[in-house]
Amino acid sequence: MLAAGTELTEEVKFAGAKLAYTLTAGPNAAGFDGQRIRVSAQLGEWARGEEIGFYFEVEPGLKVAIEKDLECVDGPAEEKDPDAFPRGGKGC
Repeated sequence: MLAAGTELTEEVKFAGAKLAYTLTAGPNAAGFDGQRIRVSAQLGEWARGEEIGFYFEVEPGLKVAIEKDLECVDGPAEEKDPDAFPRGGKGC
């Protein structure tokens, strides 16, 4: 979905407030307008490659990490996610 260029927007609600984030395909950039974190990255290449994530400092003290959900290869069955990004080696 993201690798095909579809924009992803989600909200996190906590303590009576909400923070939204949007992830889109495009040149690597990030910003924050006080209510929404916007990140654009070269998602097609990232989805097909070995790179685990993108890391940005949106403004001083506000760091953003976008990382693949890696499969757990040696943990208990309940921790295995069939939709996770495949990887070699061990670890969860």
